[in-house]
Amino acid sequence: MNKPEIIAGKVELQNKNTAVDPAGRYYYLDWLRILAILFVFFVHCSKIFDIHTTVVFNAQRSFILTAFREFTLIWIMPFFFVISGAAVFLASRFQKTGGFIKSRILRILVPSILIGTFVINPPYVYIEKLFSGKASSGFFQWYPQFFDGLYVAGGNFAPWGMGTHLWYLQYLFIFSLILLPLFIRSQKKGMSLLESASSSFENPWALFFLFLPVTAIAAMFEYIGLGGVRVTGGWDMISYILFLAYGYLIFSNTQIQETIRKYSPVYFVAALILTVLYLDAHFGINLRISGVTRHDLANGDILPSNRSIWAVVQAFRGLLAWCWIIALLGLGRRFLNFNSKLRAYGNEAVLPFYILHHSIIYVVGYQVIQWNSGVFVKFSVIAAVSFVFIMTLYELLVGRFNFLRLLFGMKTKQRT
Repeated sequence: MNKPEIIAGKVELQNKNTAVDPAGRYYYLDWLRILAILFVFFVHCSKIFDIHTTVVFNAQRSFILTAFREFTLIWIMPFFFVISGAAVFLASRFQKTGGFIKSRILRILVPSILIGTFVINPPYVYIEKLFSGKASSGFFQWYPQFFDGLYVAGGNFAPWGMGTHLWYLQYLFIFSLILLPLFIRSQKKGMSLLESASSSFENPWALFFLFLPVTAIAAMFEYIGLGGVRVTGGWDMISYILFLAYGYLIFSNTQIQETIRKYSPVYFVAALILTVLYLDAHFGINLRISGVTRHDLANGDILPSNRSIWAVVQAFRGLLAWCWIIALLGLGRRFLNFNSKLRAYGNEAVLPFYILHHSIIYVVGYQVIQWNSGVFVKFSVIAAVSFVFIMTLYELLVGRFNFLRLLFGMKTKQRT
């Protein structure tokens, strides 16, 4: 196995397939992760005003915020899994199998189970029950009822990521273990199976057609009537596994990354054009296609879908998501590969921010939607107050105390 070489305190891996910047870190991946979590934050703020929302919603819905959420759901969670796959590769360069599993447990399993189950998920569920009239007491009086029945079956108890936004951490942990045989490096070759396979996708067309397995899976889930699984970020779990593997594969090969950088403007233009067509047809703005158009904007109705046609639509979303992923990775490599104190701070805060954000949005949103104000004012207040509240908790509590840092999946600070 190729060993890392220490040069002036910097780490470089001597492997022709591996691209590591002089500081041993892809700064643009950190920036993309920070920007992506902000998109997730605004998506969950907009969810309260989305036409589709059935829990904790404002009386007046918003077409603009619905379209924004529909657009973001096309690519945001696939993008997160690709970035997570990249992180797996970059971390595994210096970890043995045991160390990798340990890091997954500490960074993902511990916060999602302990903090997630007993601190984050209870207010999330409580606000939903309060809004629907199934709870009337104060939160601390209600808290013992959190353990009554499973949340996904109509009860209250939401362990781990069950039924809440923490499903992402749950999936990420499970998928990392499922794909572990593809991540483990052979002692003989010094490369994992995915690293070895990466050379087959250095050609631009081979890289492009990686979207095909995703489209096939997405279409199959819809055609056989399992489209309901997309409550987790708008995609099925098999597609997420593929995106996680793709992230590892891409960042294990320098040539693939260069191909992405070179062709990213083309993918970006294609993604914009295809997105406009998709949203136009989805909302029936100019293109109204039977079985494809899901909304009657004139009357505010959600139209029935044809399963066969909608399977084709889901296949199209696979292509669309892949175009956005390649475009964002390439443009990020072109324009965001720089360091700053803000990058370091934001990158460390991303995981705690993600864990905290949705429950706080619910708590703030429940109060704000009762105001006699317009959608724009309510959305702005929910976003601003929630962001300040999250960052205050992070700055004053989570980031300062090592015990809380461990519980939120962060590295502890060394005492000086």
